[in-house]
Amino acid sequence: IMPKNIFSSIFISGLEKKHLFEISFRESSIITKHLEADTSAVALIPTLDLINHRHLFVSSKFALSFNGILSNSYFYFVEGEKSIEKIFLRGDVSMNEIILAKILFAEKFSAGVEFILDVNKNIEKEKDYFVTGDENFTSQNFEKGISFADEVADLIELPYVNFVFASPDREALEKFNELMRVINSEIENKIERTLKPLPFSEETKSFISNNIGQLYFDITDNEVTAVNELIKLVYYHGIIDDMFDVKFI
Repeated sequence: IMPKNIFSSIFISGLEKKHLFEISFRESSIITKHLEADTSAVALIPTLDLINHRHLFVSSKFALSFNGILSNSYFYFVEGEKSIEKIFLRGDVSMNEIILAKILFAEKFSAGVEFILDVNKNIEKEKDYFVTGDENFTSQNFEKGISFADEVADLIELPYVNFVFASPDREALEKFNELMRVINSEIENKIERTLKPLPFSEETKSFISNNIGQLYFDITDNEVTAVNELIKLVYYHGIIDDMFDVKFI
């Protein structure tokens, strides 16, 4: 089970044995809930979903991480404004964005900002926005946005692990780890061919291709540490009452 965004599409393109998997797409906010019904599935879930689903096993081989201006989420602020009071959240919003955006403003700007889920169809120029998912690349001027991944990575001084592969079934995840043969270098080498059929502008494809080195699918010690740092961050801000060990396998 995957979030439906351009980065999961890039990941799937790198699978050598696509026929071994039945892939389905869901909104990021409900992917983990689907694991409760399909307990043998493997899903790419928002990392902070683990705080409410600590029983899940997590792949120690693959995830979806960023470290730079390439991101699945961007802030868009009204030019010239002196203060920010409300930020409207749009797109494929998950636990990550809701929690980490508040922490980010508290840590980096000592500011208490109200975040509001935006259900309006259109963007209003006089409002500040936080947009997650492909809407950034279809209806937003993403190059004028502020990369959420870059801000979080700067805060923890590690890559931002946006999504992790997880499952309630240890054997299913072990089999998934074994079958996977995606590595960053292979994806980077064929990124232009991968992006070509996708329904995005040439500007978007060029931006992603030029910054593909900031997108990581392989997990190293850095990403494992980064996941634990995100959990610590949530704990230190009083969002959870106790620390816990992520069940990497």
